[in-house]
Amino acid sequence: MDIVRSVGEALLNTLGSLAPFAPLLFLCIVAEKFWAKYPVSNRTIVINLVYVVCAMALAHGLVLPWLFKLNAFVPQDVWNLQIHAALTWRDVLLWMGYLVLYDFLYYWFHRLQHVVPWLWRYHFVHHSEENISAAAFARHHWLEEVWRYTFMTVPLLVIAGNPQVPFAVISVIVTFAILMHWNTPLGLGPLERIFITPRYHRIHHSIEERHINKNFGAFLQLWDWLFGTRYVPQRDEFPAPGVRGYSDRHFLQHILPVPILKKD
Repeated sequence: MDIVRSVGEALLNTLGSLAPFAPLLFLCIVAEKFWAKYPVSNRTIVINLVYVVCAMALAHGLVLPWLFKLNAFVPQDVWNLQIHAALTWRDVLLWMGYLVLYDFLYYWFHRLQHVVPWLWRYHFVHHSEENISAAAFARHHWLEEVWRYTFMTVPLLVIAGNPQVPFAVISVIVTFAILMHWNTPLGLGPLERIFITPRYHRIHHSIEERHINKNFGAFLQLWDWLFGTRYVPQRDEFPAPGVRGYSDRHFLQHILPVPILKKD
């Protein structure tokens, strides 16, 4: 019963944490009905939204509490940055640096997910979506937090400690996650060369050979540019997503504790 209660509380907490972003997500989903190059079925949208909520609840209710116990063994804030949630000018600059560091760690973690077979097995559930859209913004395996903790959370703890993350910083992370998966070929002008945009990230999900292992960043194209994985799409380049040879029909097998990747 304790497990059921924990999952129930995590489910309510997850819905509460996602609520502020519901208007943006709703607008993106509605806009996809008018501007999407590839139509997304209502069934796919519902399945992705239900899974996102359930996966996040499982991660926050069952996985993260155990991982957080490991924080006691991690040296924290070794540079004594002392980042506070109060957004003074000093804290604003430090939080901007925090986001850049987050982006850098995400970039390398994301690259490892594509080259380390065990990590790819879990990351696969995100790429198996055959028409990526805003509703799939957090469609990740519910156990992926284990690897994210190892490769991202621990370095963040060591460098910045475990500060109370202000809503403004969380908003940047979630907003980019939603918008980068937005199923629209609409361009964003000069921003297309700086930030991770829908067209830019679409390349990362492409089934085309020339797009494989490109565009790994979360916010900025900087790391892709520095480390040779940047691919700037042409104006009319908006490829179909997915993983060649696999189908999303086996979705339930992809989200098992040890995922089964079955070719069609």
